[in-house]
Amino acid sequence: MLQNYEAIKQEVINFIKQPTSSDEEFNAIALKVFQFQYEHNQPLRKFCRKRRVSPRTVKHYTDIPPVPIDAFKLTTLSSHPIDETKALFMTSGTTNPEKRGKNYHRDLETYDFSMKTFFKESIIPDVETMKMFVLFPTEGVMPNSSLAHYLHIAKETFGSEDSFYAFSKDEFQVERLIEALQTVEENEEPVLVIGATFSFIHLLDECSRRRINFTLPPKSRLMDTGGAKGRSREMTPTEFKQKMSKLFSLPLEMCLNMYGMTELSSQMYDVNFLQNEIDLLNPIKKSPHWVRTFVIDIEQMQEKPLGEKGIIVHYDLANLNSVMAILTEDMGIKTKDGFYLLGRAEGAEAKGCSLAVEQFLSAAKKTGGDVV
Repeated sequence: MLQNYEAIKQEVINFIKQPTSSDEEFNAIALKVFQFQYEHNQPLRKFCRKRRVSPRTVKHYTDIPPVPIDAFKLTTLSSHPIDETKALFMTSGTTNPEKRGKNYHRDLETYDFSMKTFFKESIIPDVETMKMFVLFPTEGVMPNSSLAHYLHIAKETFGSEDSFYAFSKDEFQVERLIEALQTVEENEEPVLVIGATFSFIHLLDECSRRRINFTLPPKSRLMDTGGAKGRSREMTPTEFKQKMSKLFSLPLEMCLNMYGMTELSSQMYDVNFLQNEIDLLNPIKKSPHWVRTFVIDIEQMQEKPLGEKGIIVHYDLANLNSVMAILTEDMGIKTKDGFYLLGRAEGAEAKGCSLAVEQFLSAAKKTGGDVV
């Protein structure tokens, strides 16, 4: 199996290296990834069999049934025995600390290559490296956090030597961060302020209390990663961007957002640097060419027309060890060039997502699955 895994991993990495890809090219490699996962990931295989789907019947990757995201909390979705995996990323457990989603990785070579490739294109296409202030704990403090690993890769690959984390082991070092922001302001040195949304909101509140604002140098930018729920007060994406733009005296196009999740191995970004005509307060998100993103009708499990609201599904080739096709619980609207992210499903859509989870569990139970 390991030889097979290494071969398909190299194919995926070579695919990511391409500047773009056609649907036919994506489909060819997606079918190979699905066959590998079907053969070695038992819960996925049982789920597909219940749906009467197999590598013999699938001609297009959209025929692969997407696994509901809550399945990562309820069973082990791994193509290798977990004692052979080198990394485990877990969800925060904000909603239910007892049930945390787990994404096992045989290794992080594909994850890291995916991250570096699209981060460079989407966040810092105009510079090779820059000073970074990271508003999130380190990997050492949060070893099972995909975001902590993501930010570590960003800092180590693209950050200057004097980049730093604005978190100690126990606390957010707001005082140190404010002083560092004032220093780059005085020295006219561009900076990327990057981290979880809740950290930015805490900084905003502290600066509001002190009546502090910054004028960051040209080419400075910020990137937030979501994740305010349960950690700070809620704020709409539009309000957040407006307040960050004012706090740092940054143009709106330099205020970017990353959309990712523990259960995936690739990230999506605002199109600020990716295309010319954008709505700066409400930009669409774009997936890299090794991810295909759809918006579906959860009841019919069929793609919605452009401009209509539905549940987001991702096909992520980099998600090699678990499952490539994932049914999220996020609402979105598909556009010609990307998608709008609308937030979590509610009402009928939320019920539809719950039904999808029940169907997954039913498939596992009826065939003796390892549901936990």
